[in-house]
Amino acid sequence: MAVSAVTCLLLLSGCASRQWNQPITGSTSARTYRLSDQHAGDNAKDVFVILAFSGGGMRSAAFSYGTLKALRDTEVTIHGKTRSLLDEVDVISSVSGGSYTAAYYGLFGQRIFQDYERDFLLRDVEGEMLSTLANPSNLLSLASSRFNRGDLAAQWLDNYIFEHKTFASMSRDGLPYIILNASDLNTGMTFSFVPQQFDFLCSDLNAYPVANAVMASSAVPGIFAPISLHNFDENCAQRRQEWVFRALNAGTGKDRNYEVARELEQYFRPGDMPVIRLVDGGVTDNLGVRGSIMSPILHYGHATRMSGAFTAAELDQIVDVLVIVANAQVYSPYEWSLKGKDPGLIDMIFASFDASLNLLNSETIQRAHQNFQAWADIVNSRRAPRAAKVRVHFVSLTFDDIADRSERQKFNAIPTNLSLTHQQVEDVVALAPRLLDRSPEFHRFRLTLP
Repeated sequence: MAVSAVTCLLLLSGCASRQWNQPITGSTSARTYRLSDQHAGDNAKDVFVILAFSGGGMRSAAFSYGTLKALRDTEVTIHGKTRSLLDEVDVISSVSGGSYTAAYYGLFGQRIFQDYERDFLLRDVEGEMLSTLANPSNLLSLASSRFNRGDLAAQWLDNYIFEHKTFASMSRDGLPYIILNASDLNTGMTFSFVPQQFDFLCSDLNAYPVANAVMASSAVPGIFAPISLHNFDENCAQRRQEWVFRALNAGTGKDRNYEVARELEQYFRPGDMPVIRLVDGGVTDNLGVRGSIMSPILHYGHATRMSGAFTAAELDQIVDVLVIVANAQVYSPYEWSLKGKDPGLIDMIFASFDASLNLLNSETIQRAHQNFQAWADIVNSRRAPRAAKVRVHFVSLTFDDIADRSERQKFNAIPTNLSLTHQQVEDVVALAPRLLDRSPEFHRFRLTLP
C-alpha cells in the first residue's frame, strides 16, 4: 500500500515532545548562573549599570538592540580609563520582545553586532513561525497534550536563533548578567529564569534551553500556549530557604518579602502544583524592572543586596547606579486605525494586550524609580557621614519622548508583531541613540563619573 509523504511526516512527528526542565541531581554542574558568581572583569567597582528591555514584539527587539549599539558607541572615562559604556553593563533584565535581544547578547556577546539584524530583526519571524505551525508534519504533534504552539515556537527559536544553547552557556565570559522574565499563571508573579527561582522547583537551570525561556517570556496569551515546567517533588535543600520561612512567620500583608514568600510557598507542595505554566512576562511587568531586579527571590530577602549583586564589602563601594529602561510601549492609534481598516483577530488580541499593559507601565516606571531611590536612601543611611553617597540615575527611553508629533505617530504605528519592514527596523534601531543623547539624566550620569 502506498504511503504519502505527508503521512510519513505525520508518523515521524508523532514522537515530538516538549523539552522539560531537569531536576537538581548530584551530578548537577557546580557552576551556577547567579550574579554573585559572574566575573566582574574590568568593571568599575563603584559604578553599577542596569538595562531593562520592555515588551513590544519585534519593535522592542529592535529598540533594545539600538540601545546596546548606543552604549557600545558611547565612550566613558572612569578612574582615568576610557572604554565603551556597554562594557560597564552589569545586569540586563527583560520581558517579551526585549528578551530576544537580551538572550542573544548574553549568549553571543559582541557577535550580536555582526549578525543579529540579518538573522533575526530583518527576518519574517512571524511568517516562518506560522509556516511551521501550519506544516502538516507538525499536526500530529500539536494534537498531543505533550506538545503545543508555544513548544513548537520554542523549538523554532532553538533551531534557528539560539543554536541549542542552554543557560550553562549564558554570560560565560562574565557580565552582564541576563535575567529573562515570564509570568507564572499559577501564582500571578513574575517568574525569572535565574537559579534562585529554579531552586523552588528543585530544578537545574543550567540544563534548560535558553530558547524555551525566551519563548515563555514572549508567549502572548491567546497567540501562544504557555510554556510548562515540572515542579519536582524531591525534597531538595535548595527549596527550603530560610528567608521564606522567616518572612512567613514575621511578615504581614504589607510586607514585600511576605507577599512573595506566600506565593512561593505554593511550590513547596508539588502534588498540588505539579506543573508551572508560564506566559508573557509583560502580564506582570512589561518593563522588566519591578518583578525581578528588586525581588526577594534574587536577594534572599536582603533588599540592599539588589538582585544578589553585592556582598556587604561590594555594597560599600557603590556610588553611581545607572538604570536605563528601553520602553517600546505602544501608544495608539495603530496603523490599521490610521488607515480606517477593521482590525483582524491578531490585531485585536495585541491591542487588548497592549491596552492592559499601558495602564501599568507609567505606574511601573514611577514605582521602579522610587524603589531604586529608596534602596539608595537605605544604603546611604548606613554609611559614615563623610563617605560617598549612592546616586541613582534613572533614564527612561520611550517613543513618547519623540518631540515631533508626526514622527511620534509614525513610530507608535509600528506594530508589535514579529515581522517588520527593513525600513521600520532601521528606524527603530536608530531611534534609541537619539533618545539617549537627548536624556538630561544620562548626561548628568556621565558628568558625575569618577
